[in-house]
Amino acid sequence: MSLRGVDLRTALAAMLLAAGAYAVTAGYQFVYDDLHIIQNKTLLHSLANWREILTTTWWGYGLYRPLTELTFAVDWALSDGDPRWFHVVNVLLHAGTSGLVFALARGGLGTMGAGAAALFFAVHPVHVEAVANVVGRAEVLAAALALAAALAYRADGAAAAAGDTGWRRGGWSLGALLALGLGLAAKETAFAIPGIFLLIDWFDGNRHDERMGQRFRRHWVLWAASVAVSLEWLWVRSLVVGGLAGDQPAPGLEGESFVGRALVMAPVVLEYVRLLFVPARLSADYSPDFLPAAAALTPRGVAGLAALALAVTVAVRARRRAPMVTLGLAWMGGTLLIVSNLIVPTGVLVAERGLYLPSVGAVLVLAWLAAWAEASWGRVGLGFAALLVALGLVRTLTRVPTWRDNNHFFPQLVREAPGSFRSFWVAGALAYGSADRQSGEALIRRAIVTYPYHPGPWGDLAVQLEQDGRWLEAAQHFRAAFTIDSTDVLKGLLASRNYLRAGLVDSAVAVAARIGTAYPHDANYFAAMAEVESVRGRFAAALTWRRRVAWQSPGTWQAWYLTAQEALAPRDCSGARRSTAQVRALRPELPQLVELERRLEELRCDG
Repeated sequence: MSLRGVDLRTALAAMLLAAGAYAVTAGYQFVYDDLHIIQNKTLLHSLANWREILTTTWWGYGLYRPLTELTFAVDWALSDGDPRWFHVVNVLLHAGTSGLVFALARGGLGTMGAGAAALFFAVHPVHVEAVANVVGRAEVLAAALALAAALAYRADGAAAAAGDTGWRRGGWSLGALLALGLGLAAKETAFAIPGIFLLIDWFDGNRHDERMGQRFRRHWVLWAASVAVSLEWLWVRSLVVGGLAGDQPAPGLEGESFVGRALVMAPVVLEYVRLLFVPARLSADYSPDFLPAAAALTPRGVAGLAALALAVTVAVRARRRAPMVTLGLAWMGGTLLIVSNLIVPTGVLVAERGLYLPSVGAVLVLAWLAAWAEASWGRVGLGFAALLVALGLVRTLTRVPTWRDNNHFFPQLVREAPGSFRSFWVAGALAYGSADRQSGEALIRRAIVTYPYHPGPWGDLAVQLEQDGRWLEAAQHFRAAFTIDSTDVLKGLLASRNYLRAGLVDSAVAVAARIGTAYPHDANYFAAMAEVESVRGRFAAALTWRRRVAWQSPGTWQAWYLTAQEALAPRDCSGARRSTAQVRALRPELPQLVELERRLEELRCDG
C-alpha cells in the first residue's frame, strides 16, 4: 500500500469514528439554545430571507454569525424544520473536521502520530456540546474553516519556497483568505486565524531548517491580507452588533476592567487544562457559584497562573526538540485568548463548546506523546493511543444522551452544576412545571440570592408571582429584571401593569416614565402609558396611546382589539368601529368579536 493510501485510510478511519460516536444524535430534538436560535427564529425558516439574515444578530441583541445562520436556513428548507437533519449535518461536519486535523498533523507527526491526533479529536468528550447541540455548529464550522485556512496557508508557503508564482499558488492564497472570511462569518473564534498562520510559518520553518522570518517573508503579503480581512470583518461586525463585544458580559465580569477580568479568569486556566486533557467531569453550565467568579487573587488563581507559566516554559523549552508540542501549546493559547474574556468580555466564563478549536492544540500534544512513546518503546505508543481513544469514546458515548431533548438536558444540568445560580434557576422552573409551586419559588429565590445580577431568575419568578395574583411582588421582580437589563422593555411594561393591579399608580407611572426616557418610540412604552391613563380615568388620553400602539403594529389584531375596547369607554363610536373593522379583517373568526360588536350596538355605535 502506498503512503498516500495509508494516509487516506487512516484519515477515513478517524472520520468514521467521529461519525459513529455521534450517530445516535440523528434522532435527537432541538435542545436549549436551539429553540431560540433555530426553532423560534422564523427568519431562518425561509431562504428568501437571506438578505435579512446577513444583517441580523445571533441573539437578536448581540453576536453576529451569518454563515452559521445561513446553514440553518438551508437545513430548514431541505428538511422542513426536522431537527434530525440538522443533527446529521453537525455529525458530518465534525467528521470532516477530524479529517482536517489529520491533514494538519501529518505535516509533522507522520501517519501514526497524525492518525492518533485525528482519532483523539474525533472522540474528545469536550466536543459533545458543540456537536450534539445544533447551535454548536458555529464552533465546528469555525474550527473546520480555521484548519482549512491553515492548510491553504501552509501550501502557499511551500509553493513560495519552491518559487511557484503561477495559478496554483494564487489558488492557495485565495483559498486561505476565503476560508478566513467564512470562518469569521461562522464564529468569533476565527479571529485567531492570522495568529495560527504565524505558528504555521514558525513550525514549517523549523521543519525545513529555516528561520521563521525567512519563510514568512516569502508570503507576508498573504498574511497582511489576512489581517486586513479580519479588521474589515471586525468593522462590519461592530456595525451590526453595535460594539466590539456584542454580548452581555458573563456573570462575574460585569463592569470589570482588564485587570479585574484577568483575576476572574486566572482560576479558569485550571478548568481549561482539565477539560482539554482530563475531561471526565463535564457540565453545560459554569456559572457562579459552581465556578466562583471573583476579581481577586485566590489560591486557585495563583495555581492557574502557575499552570500558564508552566505551559509557556514547556513551549519555549520544547521548540527545538519537540516543535509539535510548542505548536500545540501555542495553538491552545492563541485560540483560548479569543474566548478568555481578556480582550473583550463574552457571555460565558467557560463553555465546553468554546474549546472545540483549542482542543486541536491539545490533541497535537497528546499525539506527539503517542508518537514519541512509539518511537522510544515500540508498542507502548500504540497502547497509549488506544487507551486514550477508548476512554474518550466511552465518555463521549455516555455524555451524548444528555442532549437528546430538554426533558433529559435540564435535569442533567441541575445535577452537573450544583451551587450554580443557573442550576437553582432551572431546578425552580422544573419544580413549577411539575406543579410544585412552593419548591419552585424557593429554588428561584435561591438562584437570585446566589447571583442577583442576572435578569432571568427575577423575570421568571415575576411571571409565576403574577399567575398567583401577587401583584406587588410580581411588579417588584419585573422591575428588578428591567433595572438589570433595561433593553428588555417588556419587563418594564409588566412591572407597570402589576403596580396598577396592586393599586400603586405612582409606582406604575415612575416605571412607565423610565421606559419613555430610554425608549420614547417603543410600543411597550405606549402600552404602559395607555394602561396608566385608563386607570386614572383619562380615557381619551389612553385611547391616543392605544392608537399609537396599533399604528406601529398595523398587522397585529391584539393591538386593534385593545384600541377598540379603549374607544368604547369614552363612547368614541367612530374609533371603535374602525378598530373593530381592523380586528375583523385580521381575525374574522375571533370569538371576542361577538362581544365587541354587542357593546357597539348597546352604545348605538352601529350606525
